[in-house]
Amino acid sequence: MKKLSANILDGKFEHLIDEDKLQVTHLQIKSGEEIPSHKSDKTVIVVIYKGKVEFTGEDGKDLILPGDIIRMDPNEIHSLKAIEDSDLLVIKAAI
Repeated sequence: MKKLSANILDGKFEHLIDEDKLQVTHLQIKSGEEIPSHKSDKTVIVVIYKGKVEFTGEDGKDLILPGDIIRMDPNEIHSLKAIEDSDLLVIKAAI
C-alpha cells in the first residue's frame, strides 16, 4: 500500500501516479478557465470533488458536480470549462 496526497496547486496539475499503463492526475482549474478539446489513448475516468465544471464530450455538454464521475473510451474527444474553482482527479488506464 502507498498513500498519495494531492497538494494545493493554485490552478495547475500534478501527476500523482505516472506509469506506462496508469496515470492519476490531480487537476485544479480556476473559474472561467478552459481546457481545449483533446483526447487520450487510454480509458479515462474523471472524478470531480470540488467546484462545478462544464464537460463537453462527443455526446454533448454536461455540468459535473462533486460526486459525479465521467468515463470515456480511448480517443474520445472532450473539453472542460470551470464554472467555479474546481478540483478533479483524472485517471487514465490502459485496460
